[in-house]
Amino acid sequence: MKNKRLMHPRNIFRTPPDYTELAIKYKEFRKVCKLELNGRVCIDYRNESTLRALTQMLLEEYFQLRVEFAPGSLVPTLPLRLNYILWLEDLITSLKLADAADVRGIDIGCGSSCIYTLLGARKNSWRMYALESNDVNLEFARSNVKCNNLEHLVEIFKQTNKLIIFKDFFDSKPNVNFHFCLCNPPFYDSTLPNPFHGKTRNEDKRTPPHNCHTGHDEELACEGGEVQFVHRIIEESELYPERIGIYTSMLGHKSSVGRIIEILTKKQITNVSTTEFCQGNTTRWGIAWSFSKDFQLDAHSSLKV
Repeated sequence: MKNKRLMHPRNIFRTPPDYTELAIKYKEFRKVCKLELNGRVCIDYRNESTLRALTQMLLEEYFQLRVEFAPGSLVPTLPLRLNYILWLEDLITSLKLADAADVRGIDIGCGSSCIYTLLGARKNSWRMYALESNDVNLEFARSNVKCNNLEHLVEIFKQTNKLIIFKDFFDSKPNVNFHFCLCNPPFYDSTLPNPFHGKTRNEDKRTPPHNCHTGHDEELACEGGEVQFVHRIIEESELYPERIGIYTSMLGHKSSVGRIIEILTKKQITNVSTTEFCQGNTTRWGIAWSFSKDFQLDAHSSLKV
């Protein structure tokens, strides 16, 4: 991986897996691999079936998680998602909790894989609450939680109103506060004439991503794109400044980071942290904010905007 040195220092994928050995161990993964003349296994990252088998295999090998994806749904890349979880671990240290095992987190839009929720529960024994509006994704998410015997740590909540993120959920948990929320919002702006194929990269300076696009349109695009989606989270966070200790989101475009910081600054929300999530030729960004004056998030910032 080209940018493995930029991955989170605790990310196990800084040392690339031995795919040849794993292909021998996992039959379904072996079926989608190609064998080079030198005997090494080659992976076609532009093939959706290959990406599915790869993610399933890595989840099982490294986290003992068995996961199924709804047909046509988003296939998450594990090293990138793990970077996000590890960053959350760092941010949570700011809270100086007496009992780290009592961490409660909210996954906004968990998708069919429910990957962040499953990782948080399995890896750290966090109590996770996964929100999802798509009925098919809900069915698969619930099944993934059940087949991994994580019902004691995970609750799945159906969002009936896509325009409201927290209210119905908070109303169902009136006496519970949460340590963090996470979100992987739809990156693209659905109001653009060609939302999925517009240029968002500097092609002269950055190597194109190797992975193919996966996911339903509603998982990839929304009105106003990720900036508008996170703007909505920020506005709702102002209504519930004490219900969540640290609000966070991933961002798909570096230009979005500055725009989100500008929104936070205008609202006089100054306890903010940013970071980069690097994986191969793909980079994503993280933004976090808090209304608490008991700790400062900027100690965990690794990105200067």
